[in-house]
Amino acid sequence: MYDLAIYKYVPMKFHFSHPKNIFDPSLSSSKICSGNEAFVRGLFEAGVRYLATYPGTPTSEIGDLWEYHAYDHENIFYDLSVNETVAFEAAVGAAWSGLRAAVSFKHLGMNLISDALHSVMYSGIDGERKAGLVILCGGDPDITSSTNAQDVRLFSLHTQLPILEPCTIQECKDMVVMGFELSEQIQLPVMVYTTNWLNHATGILSPSPLQAEPNQLSKGVFRKNFNKYLNAIHWAQNNQTNLYSIIHKLSNSGFSFQEKLPLYGIYGDKSAKLTKINKGVEIPATVGFIATGLGWSYLEEICNLLGKDLPRLRFKLTYPLIEEGLTKFISEFKPNLLVIIEDQEPFLERAVKDILYDHSIMIPLIGKNSFPRIGSLSPQLIGKILAHPLESNGQTFYIQEFRDIYLPISEQIHGLIKELPIREPTFCPGCSHRNVFYSLRKACDSFYKKTGIEPIYGGDIGCYTMSMSEPYRTMDWLICMGAGVGIANGVATVIDPKKQHVIAMIGDSTFFHSGIPAIQNLVKSSMNVTVLILDNFYTAMTGAQMSPSTPPNLNQNLGQENTRILSISEILEPLATDPLLIMDGYSIHPMINQFKQIFEKPGVKFVLVKAECALQKSRRQRKIQEALPPSPHKTIISITEECIKCDECFEILGCTAIQSSEDMYYIDMSRCIGEECKSCVDICPNSSIIVTDIWKNLDHLGEIEPQGKGDDES
Repeated sequence: MYDLAIYKYVPMKFHFSHPKNIFDPSLSSSKICSGNEAFVRGLFEAGVRYLATYPGTPTSEIGDLWEYHAYDHENIFYDLSVNETVAFEAAVGAAWSGLRAAVSFKHLGMNLISDALHSVMYSGIDGERKAGLVILCGGDPDITSSTNAQDVRLFSLHTQLPILEPCTIQECKDMVVMGFELSEQIQLPVMVYTTNWLNHATGILSPSPLQAEPNQLSKGVFRKNFNKYLNAIHWAQNNQTNLYSIIHKLSNSGFSFQEKLPLYGIYGDKSAKLTKINKGVEIPATVGFIATGLGWSYLEEICNLLGKDLPRLRFKLTYPLIEEGLTKFISEFKPNLLVIIEDQEPFLERAVKDILYDHSIMIPLIGKNSFPRIGSLSPQLIGKILAHPLESNGQTFYIQEFRDIYLPISEQIHGLIKELPIREPTFCPGCSHRNVFYSLRKACDSFYKKTGIEPIYGGDIGCYTMSMSEPYRTMDWLICMGAGVGIANGVATVIDPKKQHVIAMIGDSTFFHSGIPAIQNLVKSSMNVTVLILDNFYTAMTGAQMSPSTPPNLNQNLGQENTRILSISEILEPLATDPLLIMDGYSIHPMINQFKQIFEKPGVKFVLVKAECALQKSRRQRKIQEALPPSPHKTIISITEECIKCDECFEILGCTAIQSSEDMYYIDMSRCIGEECKSCVDICPNSSIIVTDIWKNLDHLGEIEPQGKGDDES
């Protein structure tokens, strides 16, 4: 998908014919779209003026889409920030200057913004000028693309940050608008929290009228407010007192917006009973269900499957919890049992228990004593758990309706799951990182054999994280962005350099995100570490967004033509005691020799490997070829019959374009990127992999010229 105004490849699939159509003010018909597209439409309808982001799955596409809107309007702003801290603080600055502002990132970004967030909550935002601030945060309960599954809702227990949790694609849009209205009414930032299953889900979206036309907007103005924005000594205490007062008032329904902004909902038929069986005795029971987020969608599906309009309470605002919602629900249905459905931590459950205790209400409760904290819930998992014996207040029972329906379904699903293969992520075909870690492992193994010095590999977050898997195994820790170098500071200090040597890796985007301070500390302490910086020119793992060091000829940020490109080498050169070593990620044999030589040098060594992301490069080349007349020239790479299956390409290099069929290997050309890579040709010890130029006319095949290794590649 390309923008006609400026060359810009959009590497993700969108449901609209063009990303700009999301920002069509005349859009009136319902559309099918993803959760992230719905979030962006919500920002647009809310009249948001400023969005800052650091890309991270599952929220990466939010910034990619917003960039199109900012490109078309002078007074709409977008910042692809170097990390989440900068993004959040920039959004705060825009809100304090009178603009509706938002920031988006994945759940791990909450760790970075927490320092500023605690004090920003004291100061709040400028609600009088309709300058709300919304945080769009995407969680990852299944740890599909993260290093942990932390439940960021827990941050609210000490920051007092209000949380809204949508459960449908429509609510992804609506709750963004609601978030700004709530933010401005209580004059605090508000978080809209989702998980990857909703960000990447597809559903129906119905648009709404815009709250502000982009063309009628003006620049913001910062209004000084010493008492509000300065947090120190007694000013901070005054702001803290005000914050706690707002949260207390909100939880006790002190703000009159339930009709306009319904923060909870009560549903169900009072006659809807379930059969609770305890010690073989069947007892008609009123079971009350409480849910939030996707748990609510699962609950609706369960009600539909059971054919019962079960009593259920839905909290849209999960922090602070509105006491009135829970007390009204219990008063109306008088449940014999409460079931709380939520992913991850018992966040909602704890709040419910607090309210029940304060009101001296004693009802048996099923929550995380039965539902797992690890991974995501699903209707099938919820039903299976409720079909098995349950423990609460010393009672053991189960619910017959769930037993009848969900146990057979669970058995079928379990049988299917057992047959599914386990697949680890790996490098894309043609990825230069594969060459780097092939070369690094060869050099390290050789160096260890020669000197007895064991390599220690400091891992980090990025495409190169795939080096943790076979056949490379060049990663000994993986914690968070920047920790590849950060942890190396401590390891290198205490190990014996005659026995072990640290190789700390980091990517180009991570370098700017959180790597520079850790590298400066290495240099300050004169550590014996090899720092390996892998520069593939993009923030490739999250959708190929531009990195601060993306070369000028590749930097296609819309409306960012004058952005200064930062040079990694220029930043490192003043820190290096030896000249910075720059390698080509597609020159395998020179890399092996260079690694061997640099390991022998003391102190901090910097190695910068530069090679464009293979996917982005092939996309660019494809676009160029489409614009040119058809060429009679075509290059293919093939494995000849002379191959002895030494496994150097298949197992040691680990190229996923090379496939095995019975007693031979072959190259799947639908995966191979051809002459843009040729790594398998370089490393084949028997010259059994060849490059073939095929010259063809319009309707027939012409001359075929096979090529082995060139003299300079031997």
